[in-house]
Amino acid sequence: MNLIILHKEDATGDNTYSITDHRAEHIRTVIKSIPGDTLNVGLLNGPTGTAVIESIEDDRVTLTCTWLPLLQSLPTIDLICALPRPQTLKKVLASAAAMGIRRIHLVNAERVKQRYFKSSLLHYEKYKRFLLEGLSQGKRTNMPEIKIYKDFDKFFNETLPELEDQEQKPAIRLLPDPETDTFINSIKLTRDDRILLAIGPEGGWIPPELNLIANLGFHKFSLGRWILRVENAVVAALSQIELMTETAADRPPQ
Repeated sequence: MNLIILHKEDATGDNTYSITDHRAEHIRTVIKSIPGDTLNVGLLNGPTGTAVIESIEDDRVTLTCTWLPLLQSLPTIDLICALPRPQTLKKVLASAAAMGIRRIHLVNAERVKQRYFKSSLLHYEKYKRFLLEGLSQGKRTNMPEIKIYKDFDKFFNETLPELEDQEQKPAIRLLPDPETDTFINSIKLTRDDRILLAIGPEGGWIPPELNLIANLGFHKFSLGRWILRVENAVVAALSQIELMTETAADRPPQ
């Protein structure tokens, strides 16, 4: 754990928190901390900061926290991902949370096996564990929102436009495609941009799906000459976006 994620329910007083689950065990047996040590902590959907260990008992760790001012995470990225098999989804959720995704839309596609929609992993109490693991790994606190859509056409033709109408500014829409020769450096990105990233299923979007998405203003770009698994494509795409937005932030004004 790079960041101990605390919950409001853990609070026992002003900036004092008590934990008794796997987080306490991690502090005791993995980090092997002692009273007086300082840890990096974050409040779920809140600030990050540091915590001093006040006491360690058999099953309980008590912390006193000092919070840092909230900083806005830029850019804002929403992920559209064709629903993968459960084991892959666990990796996608953890990586997306670690890399700062705001919202994840899990959608249907021709190459999505329909039994995936019956997986128990799609229940919040099952998938939140992997989001929390990602937040802890990436030192982030904002829990991504998960939405599930079984109708491909309805999502892209009706739901997505409705969601976009509620946003304060339009998104730059990105579509990784192994068949294109265009690279992300041809797309102007800044840290202030809102980004919508669409990742296809194993085997890719079929041509009609790809054409529909592209016709909605998604810019195709290549992740390289490799054919990647879904979880690797998510990380590769987000890494390229991070590189381009941070590079843009370092450029002098035109």
